[in-house]
Amino acid sequence: MAYYLEKISQTKGHQEILKQIDLKIEENEVFAILGPSGGGKTTLLNILAQIDQPTSGRFYGDNDAQPKGILVFQDYRLFPHMTVVQNITFGLKMRHIPKKARLARAAEIMKTMGISDLAKRYPDELSGGQQQRVALARALILKPKLVLMDEPFSSLDEGLRLEMLNFVKQLQQQFQLTIIFVTHYKNEAYLLSNQVAILIDGTVMQLDEPAHLEQAPANLAVAEFLGQANFIPGTWIDKTIKTAIYQGPVTWHTAKKPVTPTLYIPFAQFLQLTVSDYPAFKAQVLDHRWIGNLERVTLQVGTTVLSVNLPPNAVTTGESYDFYFKQLPVVY
Repeated sequence: MAYYLEKISQTKGHQEILKQIDLKIEENEVFAILGPSGGGKTTLLNILAQIDQPTSGRFYGDNDAQPKGILVFQDYRLFPHMTVVQNITFGLKMRHIPKKARLARAAEIMKTMGISDLAKRYPDELSGGQQQRVALARALILKPKLVLMDEPFSSLDEGLRLEMLNFVKQLQQQFQLTIIFVTHYKNEAYLLSNQVAILIDGTVMQLDEPAHLEQAPANLAVAEFLGQANFIPGTWIDKTIKTAIYQGPVTWHTAKKPVTPTLYIPFAQFLQLTVSDYPAFKAQVLDHRWIGNLERVTLQVGTTVLSVNLPPNAVTTGESYDFYFKQLPVVY
């Protein structure tokens, strides 16, 4: 079933933590709530998990059903005095499932998670990745349709984080789960989710597919949070903008024309050397460094320094090049 967040607000003391959150999460979707620390992400997740109650608003499913999600905590919260198999079967034990049935289901889920050989170990004998698999197994053994995850990969190193991202995606498809997770790592949100809600200062400022976010942030706050972009202040001259690096026509995504415009130039997929209908500027290459399958190129335009991602060996340090926008540039 689909899940709905309707005008959820939360106030504690005199602080308004969440402000009129409206979202729809489709069945069998991975949905990321992405935002900076202190923006209200964990507060919202606790409401969805029924650990906390909102000041106003509600979380419900189709036919007005109350969703019963299973929360996987950031620190996993494994019981240190229990073995892996005891941790995994704890929820079934609380539901009074007979021991034989509990162990049979545990054997099945441990095989799926690749942790059968860890059954008799204790949490302090496990690596971070192994602990995460145990925590997931403890949740999935209860056969939930909705899984809630709080910063699920924050304690893992980069290599293991990517491995677990892929593994969770496989589990989501295998078990046909709806997953809602919160994170402040945008790459996690991009790699794992179908939809991303940007939550800043208790407000959902944008809801979009990962591929669209950085090319079209809803406002300057979203653009600055996402980073990986150049922000160049400017002024209006009639209907065009004048900045230190560019003067010409622009567009904007906000409802109204910005009073004090800031030119937004993301590092990726916005500037190119190939001639287009949108001339940008002539720039000298100060430096270029390999970053995976691209190069991060540092450019100087007059006294302004900016960055752009380009294909390897596209430019030479010290040389000057004419750059073009792939589309009409954006201001906020």
